[in-house]
Amino acid sequence: MDPISISVSLIALVIFIITVVSIANNPNHGGFGKFLWILVAFFLSILGSILWLIFGRGRVNK
Repeated sequence: MDPISISVSLIALVIFIITVVSIANNPNHGGFGKFLWILVAFFLSILGSILWLIFGRGRVNK
């Protein structure tokens, strides 16, 4: 692989790890909700992380 591909892959991996840590530390969702957000972040890659930052970090009415 060329250096640009490796750099982009490493940046995407770091963003994914930060997103998963943020999801795990968020007290607003239950266990199943956190699991779903991790699946979204995994399968949608960068888009899943953006969705988490825009919608997922908000408050959930209980």
